[in-house]
Amino acid sequence: MRIGMRIARVNITVPDDRLERSRAAGLDVSRVASGALSEEPDRRAKLAALERYPHELEHEMGPTSGEEREAAGAWADLVLDDVRRRKPGRSRRST
Repeated sequence: MRIGMRIARVNITVPDDRLERSRAAGLDVSRVASGALSEEPDRRAKLAALERYPHELEHEMGPTSGEEREAAGAWADLVLDDVRRRKPGRSRRST
């Protein structure tokens, strides 16, 4: 936070169990909420850009063929299958 920055006081609604877990973990709820509000506009802008990208490519390079869409789908299936096979919390890197 910048020195001299004005800070508004707001009320937020949070489920009791989430607030209790956050406090038990020693989290500064105001800081976490403030951080989320700082990051969310950027996250949404990135998602909007990702949604526009295929349309921009199609406009620039023309429509994709059925063959190209099929190849892209097969690649995505391979990637997603690999992700699903990995166990949560395990890294592929060896130590």
